[in-house]
Amino acid sequence: MSLFFISLFSFLFIIACKDDIDQKPVIKKERPIQVIKFADIFRSQDGNVEVEIKAPLINNYDGKNARMEFPKGVNAWFFNSDLTVKSTLSAKFAVNYQNNSKVYLRDSIVIINYNNKDTIYCQELIWEKSLKRIFSNKQVKRVSESGIAWGEGFESNETMDSIRIKNPRGTQYIKE
Repeated sequence: MSLFFISLFSFLFIIACKDDIDQKPVIKKERPIQVIKFADIFRSQDGNVEVEIKAPLINNYDGKNARMEFPKGVNAWFFNSDLTVKSTLSAKFAVNYQNNSKVYLRDSIVIINYNNKDTIYCQELIWEKSLKRIFSNKQVKRVSESGIAWGEGFESNETMDSIRIKNPRGTQYIKE
């Protein structure tokens, strides 16, 4: 009988001391606080429509990493005061960070400026809203009336009417 109790006690001791190596740590996956499907957003100021944004999916997150994420891409139309399209922007992914006033876009970005007839193609773009600056440190291609230029990135003001290509190369057309 004492052998039975000693065996039972030993068995319970071994079970109680069992290491939980087999158990995987629980990783909390961040979930959006809001999901918007088939979004069509207009922003206006003083009664004038400035921009229209369309996206198939928007995920909003809060907390210290608050952001608005466009995981399936975004298209934007920027308007002149007479509601003609000034420029367009498209990207396959975008994030608007609320805490640091930055917008990050990536993958197949195309910006068309109809006022100066420029088109920018790049794979990454960062808009620092507080500095009113747009830039990229990745390959960029600019097609304009004056030619085609490639570079190692670019910098511009937020209205994209003052673009500077970094390390430019390409073809420029000159009127005689």
